[in-house]
Amino acid sequence: MSGLKLRCHPSRHLGPGRGFDRQIEVVDEGLNKVPAFELMCFAIYNDIQTAEGSGATALEEIRRIESGEADLIEADGNAWVAHITREKVWFEGLYSQGEGGAVSFAQYKLAVQTYVRFLADPERRPIEVPWPSA
Repeated sequence: MSGLKLRCHPSRHLGPGRGFDRQIEVVDEGLNKVPAFELMCFAIYNDIQTAEGSGATALEEIRRIESGEADLIEADGNAWVAHITREKVWFEGLYSQGEGGAVSFAQYKLAVQTYVRFLADPERRPIEVPWPSA
């Protein structure tokens, strides 16, 4: 899956009865969302609302895993539990949204760091970064 990008952008209205799109997504070269990363994006979007609050908490959980302080963190958010280990991260919806969506720790870390950086920007300028294969 080369050529993938992580995009963070302001929400856009999708039209009558369709609501708004998410502010974080992994897309291919044609800007199509990549299904393998949808649960991760839903979980991050639903559970990280601010850079200072839930964003800072998510970054601290990543730091604790990296430093070896914890081998597994079950980060319980508003709508999801993120099961974080040094090898992978997977997601469990608290309201029957699904379970699975495993990604590498490096992918999760990049997504959280990028989304928190986006939320910290008062102008909410779009961010695009290359997406790692693992």
